[in-house]
Order: sequence, then C-alpha cells, then structure tokens
Amino acid sequence: MQVSESRMDEVLAARYAQILEEFDPAFYDLDEARLRKLSTPFLVNGPRDATARKVMVIGREYGASGWNVKAHEKGARAYVQAALARHREVFDGFLAGSTGPGLSFPNFLRDLAKCLGTADGLIYSNLLCVDSRGKSPTRSKYFPKIADLSKRLLDVQIDHFRPDVIIFANGTSGEQVRIRRKFFPIKGKGRVFVSRRHWMDIGIEKGQLEEFELHGKFLCYRIQHPANWRGDAGVQAARARRHLLDLLSAGAPQAHAAVDIADSENACPANAG
Repeated sequence: MQVSESRMDEVLAARYAQILEEFDPAFYDLDEARLRKLSTPFLVNGPRDATARKVMVIGREYGASGWNVKAHEKGARAYVQAALARHREVFDGFLAGSTGPGLSFPNFLRDLAKCLGTADGLIYSNLLCVDSRGKSPTRSKYFPKIADLSKRLLDVQIDHFRPDVIIFANGTSGEQVRIRRKFFPIKGKGRVFVSRRHWMDIGIEKGQLEEFELHGKFLCYRIQHPANWRGDAGVQAARARRHLLDLLSAGAPQAHAAVDIADSENACPANAG
C-alpha cells in the first residue's frame, strides 16, 4: 500500500516529538539555544514520494541562523512542525539554487537527483543536528548531549525511511570519523558497519569511495565531503563522486567480497576532507 508523504510525516513528527519531549527542552527553545551559542535541532523530512527509490545523504552541513527555528507555540510537537517546514524550505532551496564551488554540497545533491532522474526519493540529513554559530559544536560543553540527540534522530530516520541507499558524505577528517564510528561502530561486539567493496582496481583510493553494509541490510557508501575540490585530492574526490553517481544511475550494485573496514579507513590520506 502506498504511504503518502503527509502520512509519513505525521508518523515521523510523532517520533521526533517523543524524542524531544524526553530530552532537554532548552535544546528546542530558540532563546535558550542562543544563550548556549547553539542552533536548535535540525529535523529531517522524508522523501516527497514514499514509493520512489530512496537515497539518504548524510552530510556535515552547518546552517548557522538557517538552522534556528522558532515555533509559534510552546512544546516539542509545535517545534517539530516548524522545524520540518524549515527543513523542506532549505532542501528545496538546495535543489533549486545556483551552482558554484561555494555550494558544493547542494551541487552534489542536484547531481544526484539528475542521475536518479528525480529528486522525489532524496533525503537530506546531517551527522549532527545542532551547530554552534555555523560551526562544529564539538567544543561546546553541551556536545555529549548534542551527540546523543543526533544519534537518536539518525536512528529514527534510518528506521523510518528505510532508504535503499545511504551516502555518508560528511568526510574523513579526524573529527567526523570519530563521531561516525561512535554512532556506527566498525569493530567489536557493537559493530554495525561491514565493508563490501572498493574500486582500487580502477585507481580510486579506498578513502575516496567505499561501499558498506549497515545493520546487515542498508547499502551505504562513504565519500569525501563535496567541499573537497581543491588540488589533486579534490580531483580524486570528484572522480570518486562521479563513479558513485554512475553506479547509482545504473541501479543497485551487486554484493562483492567483504574487505576489512577498519584497515580501509586507516588507509585514508591524512589530508582528506
């Protein structure tokens, strides 16, 4: 049975509200958030067409004032409605905007929509749901709570949307790797990421493009953040993104022999973005 976007958002909004109601209310109160030098939580809509091929892109974008949401009424449910409307506005702006090197992430989303033939199945999310004045919040004393909230929201998004493909486009900098590995462990008893293949045989480094499986059921790719466009590393990153787009435009890839994810991530170049 087809599930409409409005119905999906109704269910999703209830799940978001439950998380926020159990969390610190100061996080979604704009005045309190500003006192903490933080944005309010950036919540994520589902695809416009629930029956379309769903591709979820998890970036590392920081929206500064664009992430701040002031609900007209008090409470988590009112905040969720306002935040989802804001997300739709931001995402639509990404897809409709102009191109340029300073708009690398929106450029990638538009390229992705073009290769899929539609933007109706795209889902835009971020590894962290709160920023600090347009920058990473990792130095904030509230970061442990920010990480906790971000992980809860990501788990709900993945479970609710059931994406056909997840693209981790948040980069391979030390900070981003540590956060991603904490959220989605790559080894030990809690391991949820298993590597499937890479493309070193055609000259694409593991640190530029790799395919994984999450929770034994979600097909994932890891690429550099699209802002990595300068110099030789930028050329390699662009080639890897182009290859990924070609793979996705050709349909769902087939499983390949597993490789060790921990070794592959340790092989990433030190200056990767």
